[in-house]
Amino acid sequence: MNGMKISLETVYNILRDLKNPRMTFASAASRYHVSPSTVASLFDRHVHISRRKMPQYLCLDEVYSFKSYNSKYVCVLMDYREQKIVDLLPSRKKYDLISYFSSIPREERENVKIVSFDMWETYRIVSKIMFPNSVQAVDHFHLIQELNRQVDRIRIRVMNKYYKRKQQLKSKDSPDENERLQLEEASKRYYALKKFNWMFFKNDNRIFDPNEEKKYNRVLQMYMNYYDIFDYMIHCDNDLDIAYDLKDMVNSFYKKCTYDTAKRELEKIIIEMRSCTVKEMNEFANTLSKWKYEIINSFIVVSETKDKDNHIIHKRINNGIIENRNKSIKLLKHSSNGYLNWERFRARVLYCLNDDTTFYMYPTFRNKEMNSYEKYI
Repeated sequence: MNGMKISLETVYNILRDLKNPRMTFASAASRYHVSPSTVASLFDRHVHISRRKMPQYLCLDEVYSFKSYNSKYVCVLMDYREQKIVDLLPSRKKYDLISYFSSIPREERENVKIVSFDMWETYRIVSKIMFPNSVQAVDHFHLIQELNRQVDRIRIRVMNKYYKRKQQLKSKDSPDENERLQLEEASKRYYALKKFNWMFFKNDNRIFDPNEEKKYNRVLQMYMNYYDIFDYMIHCDNDLDIAYDLKDMVNSFYKKCTYDTAKRELEKIIIEMRSCTVKEMNEFANTLSKWKYEIINSFIVVSETKDKDNHIIHKRINNGIIENRNKSIKLLKHSSNGYLNWERFRARVLYCLNDDTTFYMYPTFRNKEMNSYEKYI
């Protein structure tokens, strides 16, 4: 090693251990009795990873894990079929993304058939410009996440209504019997909506099973199971009842529809949401309308597999895998208390999260052409 008295075996062991996302430069340094700066220098010299070829099915997402001078998000590009990270970019801004993709040969970009992303308008604009033969798809997870936010706004609005009513009744010096009953009921409803809010967003079988064991709830003053409590909350307010029915329609839409039926069923949901009296659902209907064709495209089957009973399973593109990789990227950041060097951070992510990436046994110098985004970011 030039300027370093370290055996090749030690270099190999250090680089092998750094493949683990939980292994930091400091912990590797401590294990092999060298300095953290030496470990970082070894990593920089021996690990150089270029981007992968643009896949047919591309997933885009962002994660808050590296703050540069012009962006606080990292844009992650992933091959849906191979489940490998194609590249990592230090910005998700429109100009930066267009500049990066413009450096990739057009023939390669024309190979992309579907681009999946969350409801970030920039991704839709960029993918339409840079991938001329592709269709755009909105990820199911992010759409449901936005729907849950709207339902939660309704829950909070209803909960605050009962809280204000409770405070008004409490402030009375001599409440009559009717007002005491109203105070008790308002307190119960406020308690249920605050304590069991998670029930609106979980697919727990206990919530939907009326035969579950009932336990005494001292606040609600009765024996209840989760089914009873959820039913009690839903009927606290008509808006909540309507909103949950519409939420159930959307969940059923994703479970039962195919690409051929998605357009018709989605339009029915939009009409239902626009015609209801709940303002939050009216707003979500506008979201569905805005992303209508991207939602329909998310039903395109990209692969088929067989389960253990030899039944064919049709797989549609989604960003579930990339969300899992985002957690690992955050783990890399937190375990090391952050990175200041972008090249090192990018290389570490690709090195750790793509199982087929490796290192050079002898030092090499990074080829600047392999990271074309450096010209623009």
